[in-house]
Amino acid sequence: MQVTKLEEAGYEQALKGIALSFYDHAIPFEVFWTSERRERTIHRSEQLAFKGGGHNKFLASIFTWWMVQASRAWWQEYDTYKVATFSEGNDPFMVCLGLPVVGSSSNSASTMHTLDKRQAVMEDFEEGTTAYSLDAFNLALSDYRDPASEYHKDITSLKQNLPEGWLQERTVCLNYMSLQNIVNQRELHRLKYWRTFVESVLNQVEHPELLKQGVKL
Repeated sequence: MQVTKLEEAGYEQALKGIALSFYDHAIPFEVFWTSERRERTIHRSEQLAFKGGGHNKFLASIFTWWMVQASRAWWQEYDTYKVATFSEGNDPFMVCLGLPVVGSSSNSASTMHTLDKRQAVMEDFEEGTTAYSLDAFNLALSDYRDPASEYHKDITSLKQNLPEGWLQERTVCLNYMSLQNIVNQRELHRLKYWRTFVESVLNQVEHPELLKQGVKL
């Protein structure tokens, strides 16, 4: 598994949102928003981050984008954390905001367009995939290519014989609230790649102290 952060945004905007609880609109915001108040708000954000009941809703305003290479088996579990979906023409930022749109919340490499291009090798699969699984898929690929086979050009059969260890790349968008849920729920998961994902996230985000209590910058 490989997890690479592409971009992160929204922290400063989230801080200003927290500070509005104490804002009097009779004062221009740029006057109200001093460096001292910003520092106090940072401290308050760390206190609120792990409180429920809407106290930590500012986390949903901090967005992250990732490039992830993982097995199909892991992606099945990841889909639990989709915040929304979008179709062509919808703004991906809508997905991060959790607004109702149509389609998919991530962009992925296509198995449909790549499975039949060449024989599969072990490097195409996650560690732990057996040689038996690889051989079985390549046998299915041979049938797919054979004009005399009943499975000739049957992409459905080819996909159904694809081992769950097959590696797929996706770009995904997750806000800090979703990431905090993942850290809480999956850090000690028995599927070891969840532990890899959590560790990678905590090592790359700009503010891990908002995702896990006790983490130091």
